[in-house]
Amino acid sequence: MTDALSAPHHTFMRLFTFALLSVLSAVPAFAQSSISNFLLEETVIHSGTGGQFESAQKDYCAAVVKGGAPACLIFSVSTFGPSDRYFTVLPFGSFIHYDQGKYTEKGLTHEEAKALSARRIPPIASNHESAVALHNDLSILAPNDTPLNYFTEYHLRPGTLDDFLAIIRKNMLPAARKSGVESFEVITTTLGESPDRVFIVTRLRNFASFDQPDPILANMSHVQRAAFQQSLTADVEHVETYVMRYRADLSTDPSADASAHSASQ
Repeated sequence: MTDALSAPHHTFMRLFTFALLSVLSAVPAFAQSSISNFLLEETVIHSGTGGQFESAQKDYCAAVVKGGAPACLIFSVSTFGPSDRYFTVLPFGSFIHYDQGKYTEKGLTHEEAKALSARRIPPIASNHESAVALHNDLSILAPNDTPLNYFTEYHLRPGTLDDFLAIIRKNMLPAARKSGVESFEVITTTLGESPDRVFIVTRLRNFASFDQPDPILANMSHVQRAAFQQSLTADVEHVETYVMRYRADLSTDPSADASAHSASQ
């Protein structure tokens, strides 16, 4: 955790693109407006239980997609960030889904669900689910072709969300486009966590990228940079940064699989 002013803001590298373009193609059209909804499951496991958890979580992803989820995407911390932490991300078109039962109830029999829980629950030290929203109009989206994702997690002062998003739109997004970065994704929290929690996630081809100047800050004008720094002071309580690896080996993403198959033809 770092102070908002002293935190290095390398918003250069990758998201959640939550394997994004392939996932968005599977989300109903009405969800593909300025906002796309995702369930974010944040899990911390007991040290030494990674093998058991990953095996069970891989089967969980396969089950929820069988039950109707467009995709189930898994990320784990890569070197920099809280150890034994995983993100599991499921896109959904509308909150009406949660009035219609869980994906696992549709994808597994009662006996299968019970057996999976018996494998999946013991390794978990803590688990938290929240709904998050990708702001397509504030983001630069691209196919998921790099495994590392650089997260900058902002915790805002209450009541400053609109101001902070306006700074992103006016200053950060134009600079990101000018810099030529592959991906720049803005995610806010809808339910289940503080609405003042905001993620900016970008792609990282390698860790050596951190040795280079932040391309987004480098492409801000003096006026834009001053406005951004002022926003950090006025709007942000603190910032956290971490790197997570997209786990294609554990995830289930039918759209990405179909795209890969088509490309191989």
